[in-house]
Amino acid sequence: MILQGPDPRMIEALEGASSLQLYQLKALIEGMLADPRRGIAARANLHLGQPVQFVDFRDGQTRRGKVIAMKDTQATVLEEGTKRTWKIPCLAMQGYSGADRRDESAPYQPPPEPASATSHPREFQRGDTVTFNDRHGRNITGVIVRINQHTATLGTGDGGTWRVPFDALRRVLDV
Repeated sequence: MILQGPDPRMIEALEGASSLQLYQLKALIEGMLADPRRGIAARANLHLGQPVQFVDFRDGQTRRGKVIAMKDTQATVLEEGTKRTWKIPCLAMQGYSGADRRDESAPYQPPPEPASATSHPREFQRGDTVTFNDRHGRNITGVIVRINQHTATLGTGDGGTWRVPFDALRRVLDV
């Protein structure tokens, strides 16, 4: 588990600011974080299984983990080392790769080839929790209620149903 505190240069720069300046900075930051475009961009850069760095809101420490579930504005992250789960706003995390931890002189290793791009009906069954991205890029999660020849019918729990081709489905992992 890697813990990182706030950058000391940032703390040093803020130490000299007046309370009014700090409050003004807080208002500017909250306004920027509330911009929906920033939230959509943060969400678009995350996916299930991705290693991420996130900020512990209690102490400002940077921690590392892996995305295990996603919703519109937040994700559930399994922290490295402690195996504790966190529900975190997508804005409070960013992805990283093993290259971020490797020495600069290490030789380049290409990422592994993705597994089979096609999914088959026999890989899924009724009751499985799955997720997919709709045509607007939104992540939809549901439970399979029916298996057809080429598609699965999902119930989203809010009364909605979706008929989705198997190759668009991803299994949701329960931890």
